[in-house]
Amino acid sequence: MTLITYFFLGFITAVIGALPLGTTNVAVINTTIKESIQNALKIVYTAALAELILVLIALNFNMQIESFIGMNIWLQYTIAILLLAIGIILYLGRKECVKDENEECIIIKKRRFNPSKQLLGFILGLVNPTVLIYWILVISFLRKKMIHLDISLEYSVLVLFLIGVFLGKVITLYGYGKFSNRLKLKMKDITTKVNRVIGILLVSVSLIQFVKILYS
Repeated sequence: MTLITYFFLGFITAVIGALPLGTTNVAVINTTIKESIQNALKIVYTAALAELILVLIALNFNMQIESFIGMNIWLQYTIAILLLAIGIILYLGRKECVKDENEECIIIKKRRFNPSKQLLGFILGLVNPTVLIYWILVISFLRKKMIHLDISLEYSVLVLFLIGVFLGKVITLYGYGKFSNRLKLKMKDITTKVNRVIGILLVSVSLIQFVKILYS
């Protein structure tokens, strides 16, 4: 396998992993709509860096984590319940705020904990068991079917794979931000609409996960 192959594999698998709507995607969409794409990029970059940590964990402890998840059904239920809860909150959640001419919140009640965009992106990217599970499955598949892929890779190969992952994550999240920015210019109250759609999708994913657990 050439070096460029590892780069493209990292890039493509990161894009596929970032396409489904998750908490980071939601944060990027909402920040773009309420503030700007520039502020959303602060979340994008640190979330991508945090994902590199998850990739390294998956590379180093792939077999152990895969076995642990398979043997502990409670963890699978926990992930499904979290997705369900987030979906319901997004669909039903309301905010007390002052709205602009597009019915978007411009002044929101302040919270006690208000992290910077960079910290928010890093936390959302790192505390993400679904993404970790994704990388464990992807790395396991690639190892069995295509290439040698673990922490013992040659340094230059590993770096290129990680660069591919970083760029794939950044470009995909940036695409979400640009898309939501265009919607903002064409639709009113887009934040509520987007949240409800995302909420429905997350609830659907959660229900599918429950079905898989019960019938596996």
